[in-house]
Amino acid sequence: MRKISHSDLQLTAVVLGNALEWYDFIIYGALAVIISKLFFPATTGWMPIVGTLAIFAVSFVVRPLGGMIIGALADHFGRRVVLLGTIAAMTFATAMIAFAPTYSSVGWTAPLIMLVARLIHGLSVGGEFASATALLVESAPDNRRGLYGAWQFSGQGVAILLSGVLGTLVTSWLTPEQIESWGWRLPFAIGLIIGPIGMYMRARVEESQAFIEDREHDRQSFYAPIGRAFAEHTAQILVGLGLVVGGTVSIYILFVFMPTYVVRTLDLEPKASFIAPAVAGFILTVASPAMGYLSDRIGRKPVMTGSTTVLLLALYPAFLWLQHNPTIMKLIVAEVAFGLCVSAYLGALGASMVELFPVRVRATAISIAYNTGVALFGGGAPLIVAVLIAKTGDPLVPAYYVMVGLCIALAAIGFAPTPGPTHQPLKVGSARD
Repeated sequence: MRKISHSDLQLTAVVLGNALEWYDFIIYGALAVIISKLFFPATTGWMPIVGTLAIFAVSFVVRPLGGMIIGALADHFGRRVVLLGTIAAMTFATAMIAFAPTYSSVGWTAPLIMLVARLIHGLSVGGEFASATALLVESAPDNRRGLYGAWQFSGQGVAILLSGVLGTLVTSWLTPEQIESWGWRLPFAIGLIIGPIGMYMRARVEESQAFIEDREHDRQSFYAPIGRAFAEHTAQILVGLGLVVGGTVSIYILFVFMPTYVVRTLDLEPKASFIAPAVAGFILTVASPAMGYLSDRIGRKPVMTGSTTVLLLALYPAFLWLQHNPTIMKLIVAEVAFGLCVSAYLGALGASMVELFPVRVRATAISIAYNTGVALFGGGAPLIVAVLIAKTGDPLVPAYYVMVGLCIALAAIGFAPTPGPTHQPLKVGSARD
């Protein structure tokens, strides 16, 4: 089988897996209200939705563990072989959800099956982001690392967009009874198409030259990257974690939780809930590569600082505006603004994370930083915000949560080392790294 490198196929193969990862998460979040009715006993109030979001959150608990193990595998055996395995596992987990029996059929076994599927997905995606981002940026020309790293988030945008479009079609074409009977499975079933295509394409991808050169320099044991990451790069991991927080709170609240928020808090019709991911997904898909390219031209820090500051200042008035006579048009305007700010931040994030670490611990260290940040501030965010809204009755809780995360991100940007010239090669490492 012929392998290729530095091509459109290289980019597409890597991005498809990340798209599957995010598609599954976004669809689950978008359908949380329906899933809560089908997989938990019928009760009033927020308890079924809290249980559904709790399963969503629990799957993130295992992500740091999965990321550390899979990241070490990627630093030992290579990014390519690991990415082939992660997309296979993610496809299997999505299939479990697509064909899972409901509570009315098997009782409490239904949410248990859902939990197992989320755990498998959480373990596998733990190493997906770091391995994929490392391969993308290591394969890029030295003056295009921001652009190549941004395609990772463009893939996330495609997933968010696809989930919004499919959700809109399902809620528009099917009756509420049909949706609850079988229609909710369609988005998950359609998502299964991505898996086989991604596996086929990833089988043809070549390893990055930076990894090959580093492996020739010093062949390390499987567990060495984990020890080196903690012993020698703790400060960089903390900076990376802080950088991840800014992006993860924005995505999981402004895009993933928004469908639930639109229905439960803004009292808009269910089909309106999918407008948020559709609009935001389109903006992320188109704008992230452009912002990554901008970070190659003017630097990562200016792009990330500017976008974070603008979003931080806009959040409170935007949510306050949405509360007063909420309409679909207001929602679209808000999501366009949120999408542009988040795209600018994420466009520079991929290359920024890769540039923090040398090759031999890169996938491991990025996995630790990324998955810890997502587990602490992202995966549980919809659950935390839903509980706080239920307890306090304050509809502005989502804005407060994201603002806290953005303040952490600004601090991390301040401590992050300023990258050298864009033509400076990525660090391969030495015996001391």
